[in-house]
Amino acid sequence: MKKVFVLLANGFELIEAMTPVDVLRRCGAEVTTVSTEEDLWVESSNSVIIKADKYWEEVNFEEGDILILPGGYPGYVRLRENRLVVSQVEKYLTTGKYVAAICGAPSLFSEHKLALQYKLTGHSSIQEDLKQNHIYTGETTTVDRNLITGIGAGHSLDFSFEIAALLFEKEVIEKVKEGMEIDLEKR
Repeated sequence: MKKVFVLLANGFELIEAMTPVDVLRRCGAEVTTVSTEEDLWVESSNSVIIKADKYWEEVNFEEGDILILPGGYPGYVRLRENRLVVSQVEKYLTTGKYVAAICGAPSLFSEHKLALQYKLTGHSSIQEDLKQNHIYTGETTTVDRNLITGIGAGHSLDFSFEIAALLFEKEVIEKVKEGMEIDLEKR
C-alpha cells in the first residue's frame, strides 16, 4: 500500500491539503495528515480547524512514498522555516522518493536551494523566487523527476490526480474519476 504524508502547519490552504487526502484515499493510499505544530488541531488559512492524524514525532517518514506540502499563508512559510520539514524534504528528494508542493509551498525549494534546475510551478506571488534556481513553467501542474508542483488552490484536483498517476495504475484512477463524476464525456 502506498503511504502518503500530508504536512499541516497553521495557515495551510484547506483545499490544497484535503483534495490530495480525498483523491489518494479513494485510490487506496494510506494517507496520514501530520501536524508540524505542537498540537494535533491545526488551523487553515480560512479558519477551519482540522485534527491531524499524527504529531510529527509519531511518524516514521522512511515508510513513506510521498510528502505533500500544501500552500496557504502563512502555512507554507511555516513549513519552509521548519528545519525538520526541510530536512525530510531533502531526504525524500535525494533518495528518489516523491515530494509534492502546491501554491506557495514550492518556495521551500528556492529558499533552501533544493531541486536546483528542476522544472516547477507555483503561485504567481513566488514566481520570481522560483525563477532564480529553477525552471519555472507556469503550468497548472508540473512533474519533473520526483517533484510534483501545482500552481494554486483552483487546480488542487489536477494536482491530486498528477500525484495519483505516479502512484497508481490508470484503471484505479479512472475508477476514482468515474465515482467523482469527472470526465463524463468518456462514458
